[in-house]
Amino acid sequence: MFPMLKVVQYYTPQKVVFGVNAVDNIGQYIKEMGISGKAIIVTDPGVAQAGIAARVVQALKKDGFEAAVFDQGKPEPDNVVCDQAADFARKEAGSFVIGLGGGSAIDIAKVVAQLLVLPGKTEDYLVNTTFPKKGAPIIAVPTTSGTGTECTMYSVVTFAKDGIKGFFATPTILPDMALVDPTLTVSMPPKVTASTGADALSHAIETMMARQENPLTDAIALKAVEFIAEALPVAVYEGDNLEARVKMAYASMMAGMAFNDPGIVEGHALAHTLGSVYHVPHGVGCAVALPYAMEYNMGHCMEKLARIAVALGQNTAGMSVRQAAQVAVQAVKQLLEDVGLPTTWAPFGKKEDIPMLAKMMVESPWITAFYGWSKRPMTREAAVELLTRSYEGRLGDKLY
Repeated sequence: MFPMLKVVQYYTPQKVVFGVNAVDNIGQYIKEMGISGKAIIVTDPGVAQAGIAARVVQALKKDGFEAAVFDQGKPEPDNVVCDQAADFARKEAGSFVIGLGGGSAIDIAKVVAQLLVLPGKTEDYLVNTTFPKKGAPIIAVPTTSGTGTECTMYSVVTFAKDGIKGFFATPTILPDMALVDPTLTVSMPPKVTASTGADALSHAIETMMARQENPLTDAIALKAVEFIAEALPVAVYEGDNLEARVKMAYASMMAGMAFNDPGIVEGHALAHTLGSVYHVPHGVGCAVALPYAMEYNMGHCMEKLARIAVALGQNTAGMSVRQAAQVAVQAVKQLLEDVGLPTTWAPFGKKEDIPMLAKMMVESPWITAFYGWSKRPMTREAAVELLTRSYEGRLGDKLY
């Protein structure tokens, strides 16, 4: 069925600013939106130590804004650190929130912006994945190129009590402004560049495989794939290459915009499973899962995968659609390996865990939520097969 017969919704920030050194004029862009008062900057120790938080504070002061910095964000944030940041913001009497850092810092900031105007704690709302109304204004300033969270209505937050990854999914946390300055990503270490790039690639490709894909999201996602194929290895191994950083920053932002409505599918379901059980970093989990999720969807998304092969720079002339789709799967696996990422979860867990992991993949509501966006139903047998193949690193033989 052609997508024109669907009803789709597009959510993007009210304002997007993209450009080299754009962060130095952040106060001006905030004023243009009619936002005033004291800024609460939510970031992490690494970003603060790199001087990036101080750069933002100085830029804000230039335009008359006061700012207070919470720099205790952490990777894969849980509800406890969100509450700590919210308490800080309340004590500082903040008027708006700036999320500065990778996806984790911005995800915390999204929660903080809500709790500045709502009572209670993060877990009070996380159980329902939403907030009852829009919170304080939020500006998202990424320092990595991966999550695209600066343009999404999602925030991934782990339940501290059991380690299960939960999430918010609501337009109330969509940033009012995304400010993307590629110069802020130049200091990213190679491993972080690679893993966040894998997250962006997963967003772009999984969006195209999702049930609610449509011409607009396909176009944005496909261009993101093209940029990542061109720029990710350069950004990893030549971190100060600004052209590569610009392409990756665009790709991350575009992939985030693309998946906001169609959602993401089995690759993220597997990545969240591995993250919840083994605490595998999110981007690494995405790298492990993506080729197998693509192959899992071969029967439902063959033409899309063939187009992805071309975007990845593969010469598919003279190939059948199936052959081209298979080339896309192998090309993604090779790209991920080229930047030093694993494409099997064997280093993190045991094969004997597969029955337990499969049970989680089909019973945990925080995992099965992804299948609402999927074209192909997930069964326990399929979960076992997906887990087995991704453990063994097995692609290409008779599949599903």
